[in-house]
Parts: sequence; C-alpha cells; structure tokens
Amino acid sequence: MMSIFAARRLPTFLCLGLTLAYPMFSVPVQGSVRVLSVQVGELPARTLTEGAIWCYAALVLAVALFWERRSPASLGIQKPTWSSVRMGIAGALAIAVAGALAGYLVDGVLHAPVNAEAQAASLTRGSVGYAICLAVRAGVIEETLFRGLAIEQLAALTGKRWLAASAAAMAFTALHALRFEWVQLIPIGAISIILTVLYVWRHDLLTNIIAHVVVDGIGLVVLAMHASRLQSDYL
Repeated sequence: MMSIFAARRLPTFLCLGLTLAYPMFSVPVQGSVRVLSVQVGELPARTLTEGAIWCYAALVLAVALFWERRSPASLGIQKPTWSSVRMGIAGALAIAVAGALAGYLVDGVLHAPVNAEAQAASLTRGSVGYAICLAVRAGVIEETLFRGLAIEQLAALTGKRWLAASAAAMAFTALHALRFEWVQLIPIGAISIILTVLYVWRHDLLTNIIAHVVVDGIGLVVLAMHASRLQSDYL
C-alpha cells in the first residue's frame, strides 16, 4: 500500500526536491557568467547561463504538468485579466512598503551592515537590459516554483493549505541565505509573506509574477544604472 502511495506521489516529491534545489543550481550557474565571459564573451555567457536556468525551471514545470498531471489552473495559471495587472501593481506597492519597514528594522534598529545592494549590483554588471532579464526570470521562475507549485503540492500532501503556504514561504526565505547575509533575510521574509498571502488569496500566478517583477525590476535597474555611472566615472 505504501509503495503504491509513494509511486503516485513520486512526481510531487521530485518537483518539491527540484524546487528546493533550484537556488543551489541557479546561484552558481549565474555566478559563472564572470568566468564564461572571459572565454566566450559577455552576451554569449549571459545567454548560456540564463538558458540553463530557464531550462531547469521548465523541467520542473513539465514534471508537474505531464507526469503529476496537474492542470495549469491548479497552479494559479489563469487567463490574463486587467484585475491581475492591477492587483500585481498593488502587491508591488505593498512589498515596497514592507521591504522599507523591514529595511529600517535592519539598519535603524539592529544597526546591522547590509551588503545586499552591492551584491545585487554585481549581478547586473552595469547592464539595464540584463537587470530587466534578471527581474523577469526571478519573478516568473520563483513565483511558479515557490508559490504555484510548492504551495499546491504541499497542500495536497498535508491537506492544510496555510501550513503548506507557511512552509513554502519559510523555504523561499531561508534559501536566499545562499546569496545574502542573514540580516537581509528579514526584509526577504517580509516580502515572502506578502507574496504568499497574495497567492493564497487570489490563486492567480500572474498577479504574483507582476508584483515580483515590478519590485525586482525597479531595484535592479536603479542599481545597474548606478553601477554603470560609477564605471563611466572610473574610466
């Protein structure tokens, strides 16, 4: 009986495992741009690394859709509407406020040094176009994996939707420790809570993607422009 259950749930466990492993794949792959660019050039290096990361996410989604036989609607993939856009922008504003408050806690109350901006700026390498690509990739892939897939699959396993949502939010936050220092997990955790609540409330993945892309996009583009100006001044 257990073997039948395990076989039935195998694609679910595989998806969850691949979701947890995603940052362990994407972080070093993206970090390899600097080395690859020396060998093949900047644009080919970015194309290769971004392509590899998108292929990883496509594999996870394919397992859910074709092996686990989930419908797109079960993952919050709905027909786009203006409501999705409006709520996505509203979600981005809520994230900006929560991030600012959490940032004040880290800087103004805890007085903890944070290098997140420098780390993010180093990712963009002074390119606005690349910054936009990173924002779109983060919004689409992270929301699909950690909201659409993780929450629905954990809910199916536990039978408790809010328990599943809480576990997914905590995993999303904790896995950012691979790239940022621990104090930066405070604003990331606040942002994760808002995105999780937004998904559970709306069950509309596009809303989450828009909110995520807008916030990351504005932040990364500003950092890329600043880094580009610094490079120009140095030269």
